[in-house]
Amino acid sequence: MSPENGAPAPEVNIHQSLRKQLGQLLCVGFHGTTPTDPGVQNIIEQAEAGLIGGVIIYRYNILNRAQLTHLLLAIQGAKTEFPLFVFVDQEGGKIQRVDSSQGFKETLSAKRVAADLSPKAAQQHYADLGQELQAAGFNFDLAPCVDLDGDPPGPAIGQLDRSYSRDVTTVITYAQTMLEGLGSQGVLGCLKHFPGHGRARGDSHTGLLDITHTWTAAELEPFKQLVSRGVVDAVMTSHLVHQHVDAGTPVTFSAEWLRILREDLGFDGVIVADDLHMGAIIRHYTLQETVVQGLTAGVDLLMFSNNPLAAQPQGIRHDLNATMATVSTGDWVVADSDLPAKVIFEANAAVAAGHLAASTINAAYERVIKLKRKLVRLRADTISLQGEPT
Repeated sequence: MSPENGAPAPEVNIHQSLRKQLGQLLCVGFHGTTPTDPGVQNIIEQAEAGLIGGVIIYRYNILNRAQLTHLLLAIQGAKTEFPLFVFVDQEGGKIQRVDSSQGFKETLSAKRVAADLSPKAAQQHYADLGQELQAAGFNFDLAPCVDLDGDPPGPAIGQLDRSYSRDVTTVITYAQTMLEGLGSQGVLGCLKHFPGHGRARGDSHTGLLDITHTWTAAELEPFKQLVSRGVVDAVMTSHLVHQHVDAGTPVTFSAEWLRILREDLGFDGVIVADDLHMGAIIRHYTLQETVVQGLTAGVDLLMFSNNPLAAQPQGIRHDLNATMATVSTGDWVVADSDLPAKVIFEANAAVAAGHLAASTINAAYERVIKLKRKLVRLRADTISLQGEPT
């Protein structure tokens, strides 16, 4: 059973190679804005202990450009075998963690990019974004959003201008410009939200959504076409349910949906879980269930925002002025500074009990490390083209 009431995970005998692999499959959020803040010190210690493979940054971690750069320099300076993924949700428009109020350029929404910019201009727009992100210390943008717009626009995608278009070709064209623009500056991108969130009639930040009667196979096309072009390193799953594909099971925990992504669409990169602290998960699953079901289904990176706003009605999009507060939902504690140890405990216990195959963890680890090695090469190529930053 999961450790309760925020208590640290008990010490267990975890084989060192398994512990090392599990740590690389975990990305978490944290509280703090300076390298000396306890939450930041904790995350650096966890990185150096091999308990995490990445971090995700939210608005409450950002005061201004100089502060953010200083913070991320300290985090990336952690002594680790492989570089940490440093994630940000920077789609543009209403979904951007860094903007002009902090000294950055504004990123246009997907809808505006497709309406106002040629593909060439869009690629330059995203290259400029990649340069700013990389200079600040990010190396992984959780974008582009390749969800098709709905009619009427859905509350989580279309109403927030997160979709490039209802037209499949337009979505593919502009999503590729973002991947290539970011990549030219040494920043990875991630397609989302598989298998298509645009026509859903709700928001998975607040609860599980049934897309049985709104989803169509056309929503797979952006994923399929971009994967076939060899430009996709990562795909993010959604917490959506389709009763005719895998009844009652959200995509993130669905072996059948992830089989479609792997086998039918031919994707061999990293599968990233959308935030596992979102209402769709935290209100229906325990930590134990989340870890075991996610990994068993085929997720490679487990992402936990550690953001209590994720389970609130407004979700985590509107956190500009939010402060971190500890809240409990069921047997979850959010935010939880001991979360990495608990995740590793649950995964190890599942392996020992025969509920999770060590080979599944090893395969996920190999995909993650392959992508981290690519990240190192991208960074080296960027430096060689631009010169070492001063």
